[in-house]
Amino acid sequence: MNPFDRARIQAMDARAKLIAACGETYPSSEQLLAVVEDTLGLAIEWVAPDDYALCGGDALIQRSMLTILVRNDVRQEEKAYLLAHELGHWYLDSPQLQQGSASSSFLADDAGESAGSAVVDGYGAWGRQELQANVFARELLLPKSAARALWSNGWRSRLIATHFLVPLEVVRQQLSDALLLPDVAPALPAPTHPPSDAQRRAAQAPEKYVNVVAGPGTGKTTTLVHRVAYLIASGVPADKILVMTFTNRAAQELVERLTVANVPNASHIWAGTFHSFGLELLRKHYQLFGLTPQIKVADLLQQVRMMVDELPALELKYFFRLLNPYDWLPDVLKTIHRLKEELIFPNEYLAILQKLPAVDPDIALEREDIATLYRAYEAVLRREGWVDYPDLMVRPTIKAREDRSSIAAFLDQYDHVLVDEYQDVNHVMIEFVKTIGLPRRHLWVVGDIRQAIHHWRGASIQSLLKFDEAYVARGQTDSIARYSLDINRRSAPEILRVVEKAGTDHVLQPVVPLDTVSASRPASGIMPNLIQTAKDAQSSSIAAQIEQCRVGGHPYGSQGIISSTNSQVDKLAYDLERAGIPVLHIGELNERAEVKEFMCLMQLLTQRSPGALLGLQGYSDLSMPASDVALLTNLSKLGSDYQHGRWLKQPVPGLSPQGQQVVNALNELLGTSTRNSRPWAFVCDLMFEKGFGLGSLSDQSATAQIQRLALWQFLYGVRNSDGAGSEATLSKFLVREDFRRYLEQQSAMRSLPPEAAVIDAVRLMTVHGSKGLEFDVVHMANVENSRFGADAPPRFDDRKALLLPPETLNSTAQLRAAGEAIERNNLLYVGVSRAKDRLNVYCGTDMSKIPSPLCAPSILTPISGAVNRLVGGVSSARVPMTAPATISFSVLDGFMSCSLQYHYAHELNLPAEQELDVAFRARRSVLAGLEYFYRDGVRSQDAFEQAWSERPLPSRAEDKTLFEHAKLAFDRGTALQPGIAHYVPESTASVNGQVITMPWMLRDDNGGMVWLRTGIGLSEISNNVRPILENLGGSRCDTIAIHSLVTGRSKSSVPSVRVTTTKVFKAISALRTGERSTSRGDHCNRCAYSTICGQML
Repeated sequence: MNPFDRARIQAMDARAKLIAACGETYPSSEQLLAVVEDTLGLAIEWVAPDDYALCGGDALIQRSMLTILVRNDVRQEEKAYLLAHELGHWYLDSPQLQQGSASSSFLADDAGESAGSAVVDGYGAWGRQELQANVFARELLLPKSAARALWSNGWRSRLIATHFLVPLEVVRQQLSDALLLPDVAPALPAPTHPPSDAQRRAAQAPEKYVNVVAGPGTGKTTTLVHRVAYLIASGVPADKILVMTFTNRAAQELVERLTVANVPNASHIWAGTFHSFGLELLRKHYQLFGLTPQIKVADLLQQVRMMVDELPALELKYFFRLLNPYDWLPDVLKTIHRLKEELIFPNEYLAILQKLPAVDPDIALEREDIATLYRAYEAVLRREGWVDYPDLMVRPTIKAREDRSSIAAFLDQYDHVLVDEYQDVNHVMIEFVKTIGLPRRHLWVVGDIRQAIHHWRGASIQSLLKFDEAYVARGQTDSIARYSLDINRRSAPEILRVVEKAGTDHVLQPVVPLDTVSASRPASGIMPNLIQTAKDAQSSSIAAQIEQCRVGGHPYGSQGIISSTNSQVDKLAYDLERAGIPVLHIGELNERAEVKEFMCLMQLLTQRSPGALLGLQGYSDLSMPASDVALLTNLSKLGSDYQHGRWLKQPVPGLSPQGQQVVNALNELLGTSTRNSRPWAFVCDLMFEKGFGLGSLSDQSATAQIQRLALWQFLYGVRNSDGAGSEATLSKFLVREDFRRYLEQQSAMRSLPPEAAVIDAVRLMTVHGSKGLEFDVVHMANVENSRFGADAPPRFDDRKALLLPPETLNSTAQLRAAGEAIERNNLLYVGVSRAKDRLNVYCGTDMSKIPSPLCAPSILTPISGAVNRLVGGVSSARVPMTAPATISFSVLDGFMSCSLQYHYAHELNLPAEQELDVAFRARRSVLAGLEYFYRDGVRSQDAFEQAWSERPLPSRAEDKTLFEHAKLAFDRGTALQPGIAHYVPESTASVNGQVITMPWMLRDDNGGMVWLRTGIGLSEISNNVRPILENLGGSRCDTIAIHSLVTGRSKSSVPSVRVTTTKVFKAISALRTGERSTSRGDHCNRCAYSTICGQML
């Protein structure tokens, strides 16, 4: 169900009446709204913007007087939007006296809004009525059907806006929905299913504290709807009811179902996410928290960038400042977030650690640094007026503890608090719920401890295990009750048996026995399958089963694939697409070809080099000849005249006729855009003025629909992260996207819109992402004991556990281990319970690695899966390039990481245009100083200071820690001098006939080589250098000691025994034969050529 369908339906009905009255099929806003008074019986008054009756807003309804007031100082299209918006309130809101002001992004520039707060608002209930009124207004002024028809007849966004007197922003949003999303007629939600006896008892529970156990498919949402309806029917005012959920969709669906059922004043209940409720409290009491009314919520990127700026003022003992802070700060911040969610602050963190057994010195130092960074982080948030996501819960909770009276009016509004998915709440959420309402308030929660799968991010199963205990302590034993829903309306009985087995063969069973649940459906006669297959053949098995189910009457769109991790899901999506099966898996937007084209056009205007032209080779009119790309690249290196797209606006000497045609086409496409253009306007003009990227809109194949859906997500991601003021430029947008990719932070995007449900493609998701969903057919992949069994898998790195011991998270080692075991079992329970008609579980061939609940042949039929993997592999191309006469070891090392990246950087000579952190320059300074010391005999201190001064680096006074850490690394290098015989300048080696240039080194007193490096990884480099030792500088080198000046560690290597089997030897063969292919890995997130990845010249 689309939660905004009611608004669209009401707008369509109102528009039909107005069109009948004005006599125009496609009226302008002026014509349409001129008949509002006579047709709808409402008076419209145009008043001065400072009229007291507006109460500071732009427009307002006076219901008792059947009047709408609208400010009179704005343009006609803005007047039209404000009036249409208020008409939305008239039709959609409960018919009682109330006043509210319209909000409109094009009337007031939300200069203080952050991408983070946009995300919270996007899934919260704050301003729900405003959002619905916005949808109503857009659909009234320009229905999607009209926008689509106008586009088909050659109308474009600006012409539509001008001719019909509709705000350009409205036109853009309507076109985006009309052209990029499947055409789905709006429909009201189906009536709520009559409650079962168990649902009715739970909905009408009289106790003060109620815990409703709702297993999978037992009608949790239906029971919640009946609970609210019962309370209102019993005389509880709707505005005294608070419903807290984990998704906006759940909250919106609840309100819409109540509204359609004619529950009085249903829209007046507060329903939304925990974080949006906290955000609303902060907004209403911003002065108490030292904030502004426009709350700025920092996402991870903003947090990291703020902390990078704070580092010069901090003295860190563990984190070495020569390391890129973008590599380690994200993990530190995630640790801080977990502590905040447990209401553990820096001093408490250190105090708890003091009471625990001693740890290794480096662990102790890292703990101290975490506390130091935690203090600095909290200080910069407050100083700059930001909050992070945990703050939306933490700060109200702390305020309620320390000064409740200051926010009591907000907290005490509610007599009934209802909490959905209670098993997923964390510590601060539990504490916050306790602060809401007067002593008389009722708490009604619904959840299922066997669906608690967020322990890893702080959700506490203790919330349900100790629900009764928490209130017994308050002397409330006579008003606590537990109810259980007992009918599963989702799954066939055969599947329900698997769910029951997963729930009883479970570590919780001795403590919390599984409640009995019966199926409402008759037996289907189809047994679930346990399909055993080799790991590399799993995708083949899944593809075969998908096709078998499709032939059996289950379309692709009714089938879902569930796996444990995002990387598993990505691989399955890739494999199935190669097999010709449509999959609805967007993945990372910036890696999609249809999105990269827009990013390349941005880069043409923002980067010095024109390398982004490679990403436009798919368009015949934009395909620049290779010789012209080389010409423009060389010109861009001569000065600014041919940088940042300036070559588009001036003659280019030597450009071919075909190249000039491409320039003309780009000028026609880009118009007057520059690197300072707003990203949202830039992308909208490309799409809705030029039609760029839209392809054939008549193509309704699943592939085409998914590509358009990705563009829709990209478009709104651009809008939400557009930035404000000076930040709203193409240049700064691309920098932010570059950093987001580096941090592995998903592009700012919306969740899939409801319209996506009609695309006939298989859905893919993790178990965590499958919560709340159901499918006719479920394929559960990669099932093994290590992820779903009770026994903990081997731990290879306990460092994180040592940094965040359970005692710092309001827990114990025993409780942590129990929680992890419960979650592993729960993941299996949740996964199999998504299936309605058919269930296929995919495991390996080793029975000992299959979770025990799946090993009973009476409930799952064992089947042998495919033995052959899907045909295909990593695409590889050969380029007509000759290998260089010599190649440096560092460049060869890059080739071994990704030969395509090497092609861009060293064969096409495209510069890597990325911002470099100061740590990079500091590392280079250290090596330069050491060369002065060993080669030239410069005194140690003088060599260091000379190298430091030669680069744009801060002084010791400006960044004491960076300076001292650099000096420490430098001193590690000079400390080796007593054993050094002499300096060895740059030398060469030969492997597989290729001359390789090695950097300067040192020779020790025993004849061995000493290599000083500032990287931290030694294992791979020590392996790759081995074949080079056979012939380094014209002779064999028996040993080399490689020292990391950053970590203080070293590793020795000896020559290879079989050079022909080494990675270096094979890479040189590939280099010589012209093999260039993408190589997926961590380096992809740091690649300067990501937008053109896969393109060749």
